[in-house]
Amino acid sequence: MTHETTEITLMPRGRPGAQRLWAYLALGTVSLINLISFMPKFPKPHEAAWGDALNYYRMSEQTGAAVDNPFALRMLSPWIIHRGNLLTGLSLDVLWVAFTFVVTLATVIVFFEFLRSYLKLQLFTSVLAAVALACTFWYAPYAFSNPWLVDPLNNLLYLLAIWFILNRKLIPFAIVIVLGAINKETTLLLAPLYPLIAWTRGRSFRDRDVLGGIGVFVVAAGIYVGYRIWAQNLIGGDYGFGAGQSNSGLLDNIRFALNAGKGTGQVELFTTFHFFWLIFGYGLYQQYRRHGLRAELLIASIWLFACCLAGRLVATDTARVFVMMAPLLIALVAVVLDQQRGEGRRLWVGALFFLYIAVNLRFVGGPAVFWVDAVALLIFAALVSFPATTRQAGFKGFNGFRPHQGRLDVEDDVKSS
Repeated sequence: MTHETTEITLMPRGRPGAQRLWAYLALGTVSLINLISFMPKFPKPHEAAWGDALNYYRMSEQTGAAVDNPFALRMLSPWIIHRGNLLTGLSLDVLWVAFTFVVTLATVIVFFEFLRSYLKLQLFTSVLAAVALACTFWYAPYAFSNPWLVDPLNNLLYLLAIWFILNRKLIPFAIVIVLGAINKETTLLLAPLYPLIAWTRGRSFRDRDVLGGIGVFVVAAGIYVGYRIWAQNLIGGDYGFGAGQSNSGLLDNIRFALNAGKGTGQVELFTTFHFFWLIFGYGLYQQYRRHGLRAELLIASIWLFACCLAGRLVATDTARVFVMMAPLLIALVAVVLDQQRGEGRRLWVGALFFLYIAVNLRFVGGPAVFWVDAVALLIFAALVSFPATTRQAGFKGFNGFRPHQGRLDVEDDVKSS
């Protein structure tokens, strides 16, 4: 007689609404703890602002303030704070901190919904991945420590744009791109991704989604050009596109950016996500093996990485540039780890997320970080090298996209030989 071992997949108790409520409360608690831990001290926290934040705070005092290029044309977030100050009478510091917290928490919740509702991942993985996003240092804690930046709103609009691309929502995508460009011009780099992914679905330039995406790109670019003309007239200055601080030329800005941080760029890039980079790479490999170059998460990840490379050409902060990949990178990590079902394997998946959070929140430092990354990679290698003996009958997990439809295929692709 032979005995087969089946893994028991624990199903979360309660109704979906109650599950979401508890998940939101957990994410809100984590974000609030991070805010308290990293926010600057009152009563005059803006005196501790540094870098870009000094310009954005000045812009929130006066719409159209003539600050350095390229910050002067990133008006949306400062304008919202300025209007909030006029309407409520609250101090700019209070409004900036509240705005940063609310927008960042909204981004984390939207990311949870992206994993749970769109990628159809289990509740356990979705919550842990959303917590990981909330604790990614350059994505949230850094913003809490310097809460006068346009980055939080930029992160939310990036995430919504990616979701709308994958979900074929052209009009909401167009709105997000336009708003995002006013907040920070780099959002325009996402515009060509819509027609690119639409083309991979049908392989026809006459496809309605392809033509619609191209139209949105042209319209968004035109609106942004018009906005730049209007904003420069309001400010009373002439700001070159792609120019650096003090309105230096584009080539001078690229030289300055490339000369900054010589010899440390690779380290800064790796420490943005630590060992998650390796799991992300494995996830890209899985997507390619299953769907080839039509895998939409693969295409979106490569495009966003290329956008970050282009952004690094004109910016000096490697980590702050590449952290824009956080939603796609952590989503693919979650897709990979969601395949580990069963109570025992959940324990190790939870350990991986804990180690990621530990290095991001600086629970460990110095040489210990190297050992944490090494241990995490050993755990992950063991999980994928020694799969479960059998899978529970009827298990369904994320398996990429149906290329011809652009929709999720949640059927298990494990075929018995």
